[in-house]
Amino acid sequence: MGMLNNWDIGGGVSDFWDYVRQPRPHRWTSWGVAIAIAILLFWGFGKYLIPYEKPKPQIIYFENWKADRSEADIRADWIARARETTRENARRRAEFQKLADMMGVDYDSREADRVTRETLGKEADTLDEKPAPPKRSTLAERAARTPPPPADEAPRR
Repeated sequence: MGMLNNWDIGGGVSDFWDYVRQPRPHRWTSWGVAIAIAILLFWGFGKYLIPYEKPKPQIIYFENWKADRSEADIRADWIARARETTRENARRRAEFQKLADMMGVDYDSREADRVTRETLGKEADTLDEKPAPPKRSTLAERAARTPPPPADEAPRR
């Protein structure tokens, strides 16, 4: 245990340096082989152990319009996109309002709601309505729908 407490790093480094400086046959060849093996190992780990996948080519689709579109068609497309963006923002705002209500944070969206109503008109009233989730039957309802066991068979307990 006493040997692990007294480390002499300086002595070890000086011994290594004395060994390296001694003229030995094939000293430079050994160094070259050792360095080449280390480089080869690092290169192999980098290439095969941690592989890099080249990005795959992507196809990006975009809308294509006729060159002879009228100004009215262009404006109608703008308005349709603006309405869709407004709808999406209103849905997101409603989710944030629910979160704020749950956390007890003041969240005032009156101005944004006013703009939404101006943009969408009567359609804005239907944005908050979500389709009713499918009604799930209770265990008692499912048991009531199950046909009774045959008369000759005793109930299992």
